Amino acid sequence: MKRLVLSLVIITAAVAASAQKYIPTIKAGTVLNYSVYLKNLGQNINLDLTFTGTDDPIKMKWNVPGYGSGFFEMPQQALATGKKIVLSPPTPDAVTKIGSDETLLVLSKSVYNDAINNNAFELNGQKFNVVTDTATYKINDKVTDIMHAVSANGKNEIWILKNPDYPLICQGKGVTRGIDFYITAVN
Repeated sequence: MKRLVLSLVIITAAVAASAQKYIPTIKAGTVLNYSVYLKNLGQNINLDLTFTGTDDPIKMKWNVPGYGSGFFEMPQQALATGKKIVLSPPTPDAVTKIGSDETLLVLSKSVYNDAINNNAFELNGQKFNVVTDTATYKINDKVTDIMHAVSANGKNEIWILKNPDYPLICQGKGVTRGIDFYITAVN
């Protein structure tokens, strides 16, 4: 009888552990790999972002093979309350500073809270509604806990990591002007 109970406990624990979805932690040293599609050039590029600091400002080293590298700096205020996301080609060998109302490949915590609490939010002046998505989203070959939102006009989509500390944008279509992107790995 004890073996049966022990077996049931182990099976229950294994099922519970496998049901949990992957939520990567963002900290100094984390590397995000994105595939970026530049619509005006009809070209895909790889973008690697390495977090070199998570204090104020948040610092990320970027690298685009064949183009160059440099740094982004995003103020903590942007992560707290920014209402815009930006993604545009930075200047190599320079520090690109993000405005306090803008974020880089992340929702601000206030916009994320709107998405969670209201199933709707505003980003870059567009209204988005959180929709049910039955598709499986994977990062590092692990099922990831994300939410999917579609703009009111139905033309733009965004997939957001369900992480209240750092709501990473995993994929964006039509969200930033002329650039679509999706995450390929987090290391």
